[in-house]
Amino acid sequence: MLNDIINIAPSFYGMSMVPPQNWENYGYALLIMAGSDGDVSAPEMDWLVVDAASSVGVPDEVVQKWRAYDFENGDLEEVFFEINSMGVASFNKLLIYDAIRMAAADGDYSDDEREKVFEAANILKVRQETLLSIEALIEMEMALDKMRLNIF
Repeated sequence: MLNDIINIAPSFYGMSMVPPQNWENYGYALLIMAGSDGDVSAPEMDWLVVDAASSVGVPDEVVQKWRAYDFENGDLEEVFFEINSMGVASFNKLLIYDAIRMAAADGDYSDDEREKVFEAANILKVRQETLLSIEALIEMEMALDKMRLNIF
């Protein structure tokens, strides 16, 4: 039972609410932000291609494109334009939420990653107060995860 809850948890927010035709660019945006410290660590990539992708059924061909994506040369504004041109503008907060979750998946939400997320929030017109609330929410979720693991 607990494994079922753990397995569906990533689908409550974020990528599960994004139309499938936008998953590729959504993933590229996440990779650019998580990789802004110069590396997409194994836990960060696993968060994207295993946790998030498998929970919503992202096709293998999209996952392979994510794995091969040159995040260091990716352009956030260009990727956001692609996403928004497909009518997904209402997913801005969810994208920021997922970006922070992915960047923190390795236990280190670095200053470079945080700076890139702030840049993305600015481009996406997510207010700074909202961004700080999303960061606080994720910190609480992580603390609750630790508490749950300590109990069980």
